[in-house]
Amino acid sequence: MILVDIGNSGLRATQVTDQELFTDQNVYRLSWSAAVASHHNPSPDQESAPNQLWCELRDHSAFDWLVSQFNGSPNENWLISCVQRTALDELNRSLVKHGFRDMAKVVVHSDLSMKLDVDEPAKTGIDRLLAAWAAYNYTYAQNQPNGPIIVIQAGTAVTVDFVNSEGVFCGGAIMPGLGLSLQLLAAGTDQLPWLGNHFVDILPELPGKNTVQAISAGVNAALVGGASHLVQRYRDQSPNGPNVKVVVTGGDGSLLLPHIVKPAEFVEHLVLRGLCMLRRFAIRSEQ
Repeated sequence: MILVDIGNSGLRATQVTDQELFTDQNVYRLSWSAAVASHHNPSPDQESAPNQLWCELRDHSAFDWLVSQFNGSPNENWLISCVQRTALDELNRSLVKHGFRDMAKVVVHSDLSMKLDVDEPAKTGIDRLLAAWAAYNYTYAQNQPNGPIIVIQAGTAVTVDFVNSEGVFCGGAIMPGLGLSLQLLAAGTDQLPWLGNHFVDILPELPGKNTVQAISAGVNAALVGGASHLVQRYRDQSPNGPNVKVVVTGGDGSLLLPHIVKPAEFVEHLVLRGLCMLRRFAIRSEQ
């Protein structure tokens, strides 16, 4: 099966067999900038990882490249988590072009065996639910006593969600992520440049001696300070107090993790791991 995580600024896809657990090898990526108008600043150059393309959101050739990576598996189904509908349309177009017609399933909240304590389950981001589900099961896979966890996704948006000790998703908080903050600064001002994420270090120099350093210090502080504040509030409200574990994921999670008071752990590709769990549960129910 092909697993796909479509976010607001990128897509990740990998292939697993019925017998395999998820691994982070051979993850293919498309990356684009979040759709915020910046009328006078050009898009910055971004660093690329292996198996990654930077592209425009409607770049047909990029989606064709992504789908072509799996042409050797013509009979595989595709399981998709999506919070970016334009990207889903582009992916579906490429799937049809490459012969994967009617082989894609877009996951919705009712597909998960996880209780949701939120006002409108159908409007809660499926990426948040899959990440929380995967994080909770990952944390307690070793037969440890279950407890609540905090799940942070550091992507286009930073979500800080709470799962109680019974594994119920209780909702959370959403704030702008690193790349979106950098883009908003450029779009909303006359002279500030639009910086790439790689300009922001784990602990930027302070005070910043130039505009780039000042933006790096400020955006980093907003990311770290906001997430740390929310973690502390969750812990203050929980009977488990400072022992509530934090699981961090997402492209900017490595910037955030060193500033989160332990216990805390970084787990890459939580949404893909959740999709893999969903596939394995489906297989068991068919047997």
